[in-house]
Amino acid sequence: MNKYEANLAQLKELEVSAYAYELIREVVLPDMLGQDYADMMYWAGKNLARKFPLESWENIPAFFHDAGWGTLTMVHSKKQELEFELEGPLVSNRLKFQKEPCFQLEAGFIAEQIQQMNEHIAESYEQVKKRAGKVALTVKWDLKDPA
Repeated sequence: MNKYEANLAQLKELEVSAYAYELIREVVLPDMLGQDYADMMYWAGKNLARKFPLESWENIPAFFHDAGWGTLTMVHSKKQELEFELEGPLVSNRLKFQKEPCFQLEAGFIAEQIQQMNEHIAESYEQVKKRAGKVALTVKWDLKDPA
């Protein structure tokens, strides 16, 4: 374990205010990135996935939990598609109070993880389900399109 990994292990033990997290994610970053916010969050998610590669899709929910992104559940699987649902207190709060909530960080992270695992170009998109307090994250890939 290198210093960076040791630091991350220690950080998992700390508790941070959701208010602080949401200020950065929902106020500071959108102000800084403007109309590019959603696209930049998607690519940031892909970049995070490259830095934290996982062995299988079954490990993705644990990463989401550790990152404080919410509870991720795989709800549907097809040959070239996986559908996940994301829920939890921060997700519900964002859906309730944000006019246009963005979950592109999570979508990008899932897309890149699946792309690395399958070795085929993968893309992910979100579908906000405000009434249910959930977000559907669907990732698709084409077996004819190698990464």
